[in-house]
Amino acid sequence: MKETMLHGKRRNAMEIVVNILEEARGGINKTRLVYRTNLNFLLIQRYIDYLTTKGLMEVRNNPSPTYATTEKGLALLEEFGKIKELVGVETIATPDGMFP
Repeated sequence: MKETMLHGKRRNAMEIVVNILEEARGGINKTRLVYRTNLNFLLIQRYIDYLTTKGLMEVRNNPSPTYATTEKGLALLEEFGKIKELVGVETIATPDGMFP
């Protein structure tokens, strides 16, 4: 399982949203998104529905559905990066699961 910014094991909803938007930057199919985000199909669909209604992700049907981060989603990722930089939180995996 991927190490996360704050928890070491579990991710909060914001971390999952950011992870999905990062993976979908150039477009991605649902199966690949499931594997890259370490979520199941039911959960990924809930996030896709939420992100598309908020305008952060779009569905492209060519010839099968792919999911892509919108300009608004990219702006959110940029702002999130700024916040991480300000707070000084980095993804650091240590043996005890904590960061310095």
